[in-house]
Amino acid sequence: MHKKELKKANGDLFFEADRKGANSFIYVNWIGIQSIETIMMGANQILSILKQAPCAAILNSNKELIGPWDDGALFMGGKWVLEANTLGVVHFAHVLSPGIYGQRSFQKFYQLAHHYLQIETFDTENEAEAWLLS
Repeated sequence: MHKKELKKANGDLFFEADRKGANSFIYVNWIGIQSIETIMMGANQILSILKQAPCAAILNSNKELIGPWDDGALFMGGKWVLEANTLGVVHFAHVLSPGIYGQRSFQKFYQLAHHYLQIETFDTENEAEAWLLS
């Protein structure tokens, strides 16, 4: 699989996804300010990748995310997590955003999703990858 990128109407990149480590995990990077629309587009892209070839783990990076994503957290922690889990995802390594608003949104996602996925948080992508590969 080649890296998948999604851009906003103005051309700004807001999402990247790629398989890593011989399909050990799917790397996802959220970039900039997110809306419910961009989150739904990215989340559906992840599901499409999983449907092509199942994978048990996701490294979800928010290191480049700006601001809150509360509405997206509710979507991701509700409908999306059920579909991802059905497609084989059990491990979710989350790299926290540098800002408090993004971290608070993650807590909303976590409250809904931790029943379906083993979720761990990290400050760096290297730490998250090491956990997934351990």
